[in-house]
Amino acid sequence: MKYYLVGKIMTTHGIKGEVKVQNYSDFDRYKKGQILYALHNGKYEKLEVLCSREYPKGMYVTFKGLEDINLVLKYHSDKLFIAEDDREKLDDEFYVSDLIGLKVYNQNMEERGEIVDVLDLPQGSVLVSLYNGTRKTIPFRDEFIIEVSDKIIVKEIEGLF
Repeated sequence: MKYYLVGKIMTTHGIKGEVKVQNYSDFDRYKKGQILYALHNGKYEKLEVLCSREYPKGMYVTFKGLEDINLVLKYHSDKLFIAEDDREKLDDEFYVSDLIGLKVYNQNMEERGEIVDVLDLPQGSVLVSLYNGTRKTIPFRDEFIIEVSDKIIVKEIEGLF
């Protein structure tokens, strides 16, 4: 099974098992009933969210069956993951992790590298392709992207590659 990082347990909060979590996700990963996995001592331990609330630097989260400070102390600094099967399905959007590693082709199906990063800039998202040992940036906009499937097909304009 594949897991994706969504947060990190920072410390405990109070005596009733609540923990402070640094949230690494744009999605609501901490709603009641959500299944998360703590990477504890090299193993993924299944945790179910009982309740959560926001605070300025992240989330306060209580896990089902762990409503006591003594039960959650061991998770201090553990990272939290979501299983691939539990990820929300997206319409006309993509998870960054799904784009990394895809081959890039131009409109003539000539290979133009592989996606190695996605940058979120004020102007919008930019794909970073490694092509002939050089990092090339491709605006992730309809004007440049023809298709995203098991590969990315771009409209190549002068100077893009």
